[in-house]
Amino acid sequence: MAALIDRQRVVELVRGALAELGTPGASPKAQPHEAALLAPDRGAHLVAPFDAEAMKALYASTPARIGVGRAGSRYRTSTLLRFRADHAAAKDAVLSEVDPKLVEKLGLLEIATRAADKRVFLERPDAGRALSDEAREVVQQKCARAPQLQVCYGDGLSAAALNAHLEAFHGALLRELGQRGIKIGTPLFVRHSRVKVMDEIARLLDAEACLFVCGERPGLGFSDSLSAYYIYRPASGATDADREVVSNINPRGLEPVKAAQVVAEACARILRDRKSGVVLG
Repeated sequence: MAALIDRQRVVELVRGALAELGTPGASPKAQPHEAALLAPDRGAHLVAPFDAEAMKALYASTPARIGVGRAGSRYRTSTLLRFRADHAAAKDAVLSEVDPKLVEKLGLLEIATRAADKRVFLERPDAGRALSDEAREVVQQKCARAPQLQVCYGDGLSAAALNAHLEAFHGALLRELGQRGIKIGTPLFVRHSRVKVMDEIARLLDAEACLFVCGERPGLGFSDSLSAYYIYRPASGATDADREVVSNINPRGLEPVKAAQVVAEACARILRDRKSGVVLG
């Protein structure tokens, strides 16, 4: 796979171009933390909205690209550049890899699925839902058995989300689970993985419950969001109806440290109630 352009370099190039065009808020020195690489220009080109108060209310209700103005029948240059930068960020988030140094720093045991590389992972979703034979052996030999909660992390569809927020989330999660007296197993990182792989891991280790945190599919606004899925004793035929999720974990949505508290509370609940998902009765 061809090497990807450095994400920060893309930011610098686009911001520089916008600064040369004299676009408000386009300083090359700006330090974007969000995956929407550039501050939205909504309203910058609307000289006199028909209803200014209504436009303010719309801006407050959504991060969508509204009120960007136009030049004749086309987008303005700054709007187009921002769109292309966000599209590049989304592609980069999907195609890049989680930093091995981060995995090592957090003390996570790394295993892999049957997707041998990123291309197979994207083309064969089923390969990302099952552990490789080697991974199964590692899990059975090196992981603590029968934990209350097995914690797993996976790249999912945004490695950028884990690279940006996993350290803060993981540290907070361990504190929150410890405060609730929840005994966890050996924390894992599963490379090239999709959500359903958590079921196989839970069954291999006889875990009472399992948590799987991965990068969400990026859009053209945010590409660094995490999702946290949790399930109680997944059977071999478990479906998405049996699991629950906390999504939109990022600094502009549910902040990662706060999300760790919400996730820990949810895990404590399913352990207490001995059920998860859409359960009748």
